[in-house]
Parts: sequence; structure tokens; C-alpha cells
Amino acid sequence: MEIRNLKLIPATGKIDNQFVGIKIFNNQIEFHYPETYHLAEDDETLRKDILAILRTVSLAKTKTSDMSTYNSEYSESYIFPIGSYLWIISDYLTYGRYENREKTYQRGAKGKIDWKRTMRSNPIVSDGSIIYTDIISVKKSQKDNLLTEIYFFCVQKAIDDIGWLYGITFDPNGIDYYKRFNKKLYLGAINTEITHTFDDQKKVRLQNMKNVIMGLDEGLINTREVIYGVDSYDYVYERMVDAMFSKVDDIRQFYPTATWDLVLETKTLDSSNLRPDTVLIKDNKVYILDAKYYRYGTTFKPTDMPETTSIQKQITYGEYVKKVKQGQYDDVFSAFVLPYSKYDNEHIDRFNHILEFVGIARAKWIDSETESSRRIAAILVDTTFLINNWVKKNEDNIDGIINLIESSV
Repeated sequence: MEIRNLKLIPATGKIDNQFVGIKIFNNQIEFHYPETYHLAEDDETLRKDILAILRTVSLAKTKTSDMSTYNSEYSESYIFPIGSYLWIISDYLTYGRYENREKTYQRGAKGKIDWKRTMRSNPIVSDGSIIYTDIISVKKSQKDNLLTEIYFFCVQKAIDDIGWLYGITFDPNGIDYYKRFNKKLYLGAINTEITHTFDDQKKVRLQNMKNVIMGLDEGLINTREVIYGVDSYDYVYERMVDAMFSKVDDIRQFYPTATWDLVLETKTLDSSNLRPDTVLIKDNKVYILDAKYYRYGTTFKPTDMPETTSIQKQITYGEYVKKVKQGQYDDVFSAFVLPYSKYDNEHIDRFNHILEFVGIARAKWIDSETESSRRIAAILVDTTFLINNWVKKNEDNIDGIINLIESSV
């Protein structure tokens, strides 16, 4: 199915063009994506690309100043529950409808007879026939009917908002679930069921249903104005690089610390810690990585490389490890990790691999020729590969960046 009314906008990271995510106004869809991500041309693969990028947005787990909301004239506080939308649509496509796996049983033939339980009772034998008088049946409660209604409401809302990502629409079979919406009733039924269920899968389903309903009101039911994304992709990029390359038991042991002795205080006070983005330890060597969502991999302008303050921080991290962990590790290396596209860049004849080395940073005021920790490598990582593989802790990726750093530094 063709994706209609879709406008693709590369986010450069410049002022007024930093947003990454989706914006939907009536039937017009804008998708803002990292400029170094190579989008597919066919609709089926493009949908997968869009979903992959939107899933990375969820790495900004808490609502912060750079987290966009479900934007409408009715609500300024509802976080667009795309994670729950994706879960519910997947669940619906897999199972088709809500089913309560935890059955309620009653005596009598009102409902579907559970013969397995019925035959456990003592039967009566009459004229050679076996008669069971204690019939056990499965009870279909009104509560289950209500939960089914809530589930289909959530399915309809999810598909109406983002069904275009799957190329699907929802057939409510003549039922207007939006008109039945009752927030208080729905949340009460879900909370009660969560309290009483012992089925973990059911709890997940109920929680996702709750997430969809939580911020809705009658005004938001039919809205087609949606914004979901982040106004700054830097933090998301850092989290992806960390997920792909980090390998350390406790990163806090690599936080350089400092203290203050103030004339108005009676004791020494701790200052805030420096915190490296990512630490990788392998073969008794330490690699300190700083993910920088800078544009050098697009522009190849030296002004788009990390500034001196960032270089000094990396040197400080290395000096700290050598001093505090003296003799514990064989060597310490540092590197900046920046985004680029191996499919589309002005030096593609030279830079066309997942990882590429592009330079070394040195501090002029110290001797950097004999200390590997004082020379900071600059490594480009293909954004398309990173977004589609950051959840995988692959040793090949780790070995790849280690080899690049060591061979260059």
C-alpha cells in the first residue's frame, strides 16, 4: 500500500531544523529523520526505516525539555504513546482480538462446558449410561466484554494514528468505539484487572491499553494533530553509541572527581563528577568514547568537529584512568564517534564503510606524542547501521572500532 501525503524532511541539526520524529496535521504527514540516515525508496522498506527511527526516540524515556508531546488544542501534557501503539498493533495483527486467558468457572450449563473439569466429579451410572450432574462451565463475564471493548478502542485509535506505517486500516464492524469512550470506566476496569491477574503477558497488554487511554479526553479522541519526536537527537545518538559499544561493569569508577574547600563551609565538599559517555574495556585496555552528534560526516568542515573543551575532557578521562587505576590496565585510548552516511557523502570514494577513521585531535599545551590517552581519534559511524543495530551487542562492531582507534592512535 502506498504511503500517501508523506513529506520526508532531513533534520540537519541546525537551529530550527533539529526535530526528529513525525508531525501529523489532518491528513498531511511530515517525517523528520537524521540527515545521515539513508532512507529506502520503496514504501515497504521505507515503513521499516521510519519505525526504526521512531523506536530510537523512545530512548529519551523521561519527559524533558527536548521531548515533544501529543500536540493539540485540547492537551499540552499528553505524551504520544507510540510505544504502546506499536505494541497494540503488533498484538492485534498477531492475535486478532482481546481474549481473557484467565477463565472463570461456574457450576451449571450456562456457558461453554469444561468437560475436563466436569469429568473429575463423581458421575451417576444409570442403565449403562454415565451421567454427570455437577456440570462445570466457563463463565464469560460482563467485565471481559468491557475489556474487549477497551482493547478494540485502543486498536482503532492506534491504527487511525499510525496505521499508515503498516499499510493497514481498521474495520470496526459497524461499531463506533470512539462514541463508547468513557475514560473513568475504562481506567477503572483496567486497573482492577491488572490487580487481579497473574498472567504476565496480559499485564503487558493491559498496561499498553492504559498508556493509550491515560492522557485522552473527549476532545483528543478524533484529533488528527500529532507531534512525536525529540527536538534534539543528541541524547538519543549518545544512547545508541553506548548501547552498541559499551563494555564495562561499572562506569562510575571512571568518573573523575573533584572537591571544594570553601571559607564559609566547615568541611570539604564534593564537586560534580565528569561523566564519560561510553567506556569499553577489552584485553586489559580501556577505550573512552564520546558520542558527538556533529555534522562533520555531512559537511567535512573542520568547524564541525568537537571543540577544544571536548578534547580536554577526553584527555582528562584518560589521565584519570592512568593515575587512579595505575598499573591496572595496559593502555588507555580515547575517541570521538560522529554520524555519517556510507551511502551518500561527498567523499564516498574514500569513506564508505560502517566505521571510518577521519583524524586525530591533540592538545598543543601537553606532550601528546608518547601518550595514547592524549591523542583522540575521530571515528565516523554509519547512522543507518547504528539505528538498525544499536540493540545488538556484537563483538565484530566492538573489534572494528578498537582496531580503527589503535591503528590510528
